[in-house]
Amino acid sequence: MVSGLDFTDGCIRARSTYAREPNVQPSRAIPLLIGALLLGRLGVSGAQEPAPPPVAPPSGESGQVVPAEPAPAAQRREAAPPGSSIGAALGFIDVLPLRGRDRIQPELEAARYAIREAQADERQATELRGQTKAMIEVRKREISTIDARKKLAEKNKQEAEQVAFEAEKKVVETQKTFLERREALHRAELDAAKAGKKLAESTVRALELEMELSNRRSVRSRAPGNASVTLRQDNVIREMERRVLEAQRSQADAAKDLAGKDQDIARRRMELFRAQLAASGR
Repeated sequence: MVSGLDFTDGCIRARSTYAREPNVQPSRAIPLLIGALLLGRLGVSGAQEPAPPPVAPPSGESGQVVPAEPAPAAQRREAAPPGSSIGAALGFIDVLPLRGRDRIQPELEAARYAIREAQADERQATELRGQTKAMIEVRKREISTIDARKKLAEKNKQEAEQVAFEAEKKVVETQKTFLERREALHRAELDAAKAGKKLAESTVRALELEMELSNRRSVRSRAPGNASVTLRQDNVIREMERRVLEAQRSQADAAKDLAGKDQDIARRRMELFRAQLAASGR
């Protein structure tokens, strides 16, 4: 009879350093009950095969009985190491690395703080964008006024004033272009703040699920060797692992989206830099 401890000792476990983007790892070990049943089935089949009778020696030889060769099933049973299993033979490992509360909790607190920071960035970007849009509207009205005065100068054949109004309009349009670049930057910063908030929220959810998984694994390790209880706990752990993996995939997608927003911000800043140089006359 193969005990649950023998099966558990036969499983191969792997632990890896936690990364922000989850690594793809092989599937976890086959449940305890299935492995025990498979091993028990081998033991029963070997026990049901009777050993062949002793071979009688030929006449004239010693009367000592020569033991028969062991049955093939018995040979296989004796060769199998204690605690061997299908999972161990295939090299199964835990899907997720085992981490305790002392490692998860600091990351969870940092992710919750990141949510508050992203919310503050979102408010600031919204305010700056609103201010910049108001300044753009002012420049648009100034350009309309200059156009009206220029038309009046053309009507009155005032060529010198026409040239002056054209130069003034060019300056205001340069300022307007600068403000439009600035508004685009604030819009990109707002999008990045929203993406950062989404990433932080995804991280919090993944870490909370991982914390619950860690608690379930701890309970499982202290559980008595009851087959039905063990099977139920293993099913809960597998479901929790699936939820954690899905949450980590969403977290990775959110991180990828945020990276794209950061690239857009870098491009907008370069455009704003060039527009500022033009507005300053350099």
